[in-house]
Amino acid sequence: MSIRSHDLARAAYGVVSARQQLPDDERKKYGALAHKLPSLILQNGLAQATGFLLAKGKNIQATDKDAETETAVDNPSTRPNEHYALLDDLREILHAVRVINSNVTERDDLHKQIIDADMATTMRLTRHSLAACGWIKRYVQGILRIDSTGAVNDANDAKEDDHAD
Repeated sequence: MSIRSHDLARAAYGVVSARQQLPDDERKKYGALAHKLPSLILQNGLAQATGFLLAKGKNIQATDKDAETETAVDNPSTRPNEHYALLDDLREILHAVRVINSNVTERDDLHKQIIDADMATTMRLTRHSLAACGWIKRYVQGILRIDSTGAVNDANDAKEDDHAD
């Protein structure tokens, strides 16, 4: 039997690890937004937070360099921006831990399930979404090495190593 927090961690690790393939500027935007999402959910609610991600989301043109690693469903020469990417990752994690229905396959489906939910279901979805966001945020810090401002932390690690000697 598996512990739900382990399942959340495993799913979050998978989705954040996949974001390592993004160009630096997109990875930084994704990381900065991932740091803000838990606060956005707490301040505005899960429905408004996912609505915000939908409203700001768009597909962006992939560069020639990225064409080999492209996985966007809509068009092979586009990929989701950081808003869509984070919403996709949240949906994938919630699906992996069996919190959302298996028929929730699109971004709009997740948002629709959230806004159609009763109070108890909304609270459950919010609790699990916050837990998923916590894991995403941890892995953004640990794997992508991006802090809340979108800056890469590798330079800070080098400074700490210099002071250790």
